[in-house]
Amino acid sequence: MKKCLLLIIFHICGFYSLAQTPSLQDKLYYTCKIWGFVKYYHSEVSTCHTNWDSVLLSVLPAVRAAGTINDFNDVIDTMLAAAGPTTLSTTYFPDTIAPELKRNRDFSWISSPVLRSDVQISLDTIKNNFRPHAECWVQDNPHTTSYAGTLILPYDDTELIVNTTIAYPGSDERLLMFFKYWNVVRYFYPHNYVLDIPWDSTLNNFVLKIDAVSNAEKLFYLYLNINTALNDAHVAGLTYSSAFPTPPGYMQPPIRLKYIEGKYVVVKSAVAGIYPGDAIVSKDGLTVSQWEDSLNQYYSSGNPAVLRRFVYENLLGRPGGSEALVVEDSTGVNHTFIAPCNDYGYYNYDTVYYPNDSLGNISWTSMGCNTGYVNMGNLQHADVNAMYTALSGKGAIIFDMRNYPNATELAIAKLMLANRTEYMKFMIPDVTYPGTFSWKSDSAGVDGNPTPYTGKVIILIDEVTQSQAEFSSMILESMPDVIKIGSQTAGTDGNISYWNLSQDINTGFTSQAIYYPNGDSTQRIGIVPDLFVYPTRAGVRHGDDEVLNKALMVACSAAGVRDIHADKTIVQVFPNPADDLIVVEVKNATDGKIDIMLTDITGRQMLHKEAIANIRTFLDAGKLAGGLYFVTVRIGARQYVSKIVKN
Repeated sequence: MKKCLLLIIFHICGFYSLAQTPSLQDKLYYTCKIWGFVKYYHSEVSTCHTNWDSVLLSVLPAVRAAGTINDFNDVIDTMLAAAGPTTLSTTYFPDTIAPELKRNRDFSWISSPVLRSDVQISLDTIKNNFRPHAECWVQDNPHTTSYAGTLILPYDDTELIVNTTIAYPGSDERLLMFFKYWNVVRYFYPHNYVLDIPWDSTLNNFVLKIDAVSNAEKLFYLYLNINTALNDAHVAGLTYSSAFPTPPGYMQPPIRLKYIEGKYVVVKSAVAGIYPGDAIVSKDGLTVSQWEDSLNQYYSSGNPAVLRRFVYENLLGRPGGSEALVVEDSTGVNHTFIAPCNDYGYYNYDTVYYPNDSLGNISWTSMGCNTGYVNMGNLQHADVNAMYTALSGKGAIIFDMRNYPNATELAIAKLMLANRTEYMKFMIPDVTYPGTFSWKSDSAGVDGNPTPYTGKVIILIDEVTQSQAEFSSMILESMPDVIKIGSQTAGTDGNISYWNLSQDINTGFTSQAIYYPNGDSTQRIGIVPDLFVYPTRAGVRHGDDEVLNKALMVACSAAGVRDIHADKTIVQVFPNPADDLIVVEVKNATDGKIDIMLTDITGRQMLHKEAIANIRTFLDAGKLAGGLYFVTVRIGARQYVSKIVKN
């Protein structure tokens, strides 16, 4: 009885007998952690005086064969001996690093009961005698300071010179590849502390799968699975194979989707019978939720908004041929189509969607209510000065960030900000001290700017707003009168680091962590709107941009222009949507001339009429293209604006 009780106590307390048989999973787990720690912290290994990759490959067969915990520790002793003696420091090294800067420097695992006391002493000796120094394995990118936080891996990039599709690596070589990657993330990824699944758990969950995976295609898709644990949308774009497409393929019908009102809604279609505003119900017999579940395992993402973006970009993808689609129309009726997959999908269509197509070709323009509009995805460096000259006198400027800007934000800030202003601080890996980071900050604008902008800045954002767009938004947010309108952004900002897992598999992550000056993080959160506005299926059907509409309402309000819908007792415009005729009725107006003007989304005047109070005025819209227009009614010094959709 006493013996049984002691065994129970030992089990509960985590004690292990040295004669106990360890699992292969445990042996590989601790080998990975020890190998990576020594790689970055041992004086001889961290400076590449020892061929540490070869050491791992030489001991892995013995790790597998170790029958007891004692045998396993003997193998670890052999590996540590191959590293050689570490340099013993003669100086005191104070630990004054702030807690948030050393989150990745966690060595509590060294005291694990799986490791024998002599192994623990060896590891502690390496740890206690470490002093920051130039490492051979991980280095700062040698480019300009604009690349701060980007890493290069000069040996990890070249040591594993294997193409997995030509010469599939054996299990030990696959583990070497995985151990390299896992430890780079373990020590240098600044966002380990906000992962849904701890990175240690990912090692534990996948090490046996890497050991057993049977071919190059499965290996690549296994890395996609692993990378979802990083919760970083940059990773989804940086992880790819030269041989295998990211599932399910790159061909799809010529249809664009967007996640709207809980459905994957068609926003553009070249398939007969499928129209904007329709929703996908199923594909090839599987429901959308089933397809969504099948895709989620391949795309690293920080929040649901960007994950659904990956899904709507890839939902209809397949290697080729055709697919069966069930589509719900605007009345709720389902229809079945056999759609040809003859389009290059995401590679042909970018992620940008504007309900009014004319916005897609604009760099900047003027709109109603003395408002400027800038499409940041189109604006080029050469255009910045001309844009500001044209729009600086406007009462409001709308900056559309629902796209990927061309790095024009700093040039814009020089023209708009009154003085140099701090807009962010960022955290970058310290390559001389693996597992730790350092703070830096950045400012935009110039002191004493003679022509600062004094109007209202309106920023449009959604799930497409990622990285450069989020960065640009943060700069413009430092203006004194700003409002952000739209929905959650991708939550993936900052410089990236990337490298080769093999000759045919590439990967990387966000290695520069971005924060607001007050310390608020943007990773996974993104840019938070001040006004949440979402597209609707009805808006898609009518080419109506609800996000832009709200921005124009804000701009008009700032300019003192009233929305017609706010006071229908004075002005009414109907029907909406309209076909050939638009009716404008002005009531109880006795204070001057009544002037009616219809403009398109770019501010171009399309129709103009004078009117008389209490008598309906008819605008002939029969020759106008379908889309969104604005009706402006001027009654003396007063002005009313309403949007209207032409069918």
